[in-house]
Amino acid sequence: MICFRVVLKHLICLVGLLFLYAGTTVAQDVSVFISPSQAYAEAVQIEKEVELLLRHFKISERIHPKPYKAELKPRHVFEMAYVVLTKVQILREKNGFSRFSIVSLEPKMSVDSELVYEQTQRILTELRIIKTRLGISAQVSAAKSYSGKRPIDVFNKLHQISLNIELLNQAPILPNHVFAVVMKIDHDVDDILRHLFVDDQTFPPAKVEGAKPVDVLASVFALMGEIQRLQGQAGIGRTDFSAFEQSEDVKPSDVFNMVGMAFAELQTLKASLDITTIAPPAERFEGKVPADSQQLISWVTRKLRLIEQLR
Repeated sequence: MICFRVVLKHLICLVGLLFLYAGTTVAQDVSVFISPSQAYAEAVQIEKEVELLLRHFKISERIHPKPYKAELKPRHVFEMAYVVLTKVQILREKNGFSRFSIVSLEPKMSVDSELVYEQTQRILTELRIIKTRLGISAQVSAAKSYSGKRPIDVFNKLHQISLNIELLNQAPILPNHVFAVVMKIDHDVDDILRHLFVDDQTFPPAKVEGAKPVDVLASVFALMGEIQRLQGQAGIGRTDFSAFEQSEDVKPSDVFNMVGMAFAELQTLKASLDITTIAPPAERFEGKVPADSQQLISWVTRKLRLIEQLR
């Protein structure tokens, strides 16, 4: 009898494991592929929601930036969605609503369009919350279907949206916001140095008083050069960001976009080293000027130069 009970107990455990395996297999089988075209359709829905808000505030101006021409990857689009969420947060503050933390993604070698789609849903949710709290009852039309869209198309649509949200905010991105993301980059670089047992004895360069956004943008490209040097060592495909280079009329939003691209590329280095820590949410800073971001970016670049070989 005791032997029978033992056998029965093991049999029940085995059946349970089989059901668990079957359930996992089914869950994997029903995973849905979401294309850039579907993510683009949701970005258009965001554009419609922003249009309703612009009309609500009787803002007639619209911004239609020249589209970027580049071969971007979904991870870059994900970061542009982060830019949009940052500006949505500013919109919340402007209307007296509480701030929220924008979380980052676990380091991945490749971000899929599904994750970009998820970001569009977060943006839509936040915009609809704002509409509800402002008493806006108007609804946008149903989403259309698109085909043949690429990550750069979604990126350009989100970029246009981000600039038009600045109209809602009646203010551009500030050096405070740029500095906050550079701090996230600094945190990640410190993680990489610790992982590689690199002794960091660097010190920050002197602050260049009077630095302009164009100077900060140049420093971001210098940082990107170091990131791409290490990507080459890790066998990670590098992206051509020359379309984002500017020598005049550089705005803080241009710098913010490129800082986001640097953050996205840094995640591939962390993933290649099996570093799974997620960068902390951006902190709140006040009174920062372009010189502060330029100084910190230059310091982070110095730190990366300590790494002769990634592995």
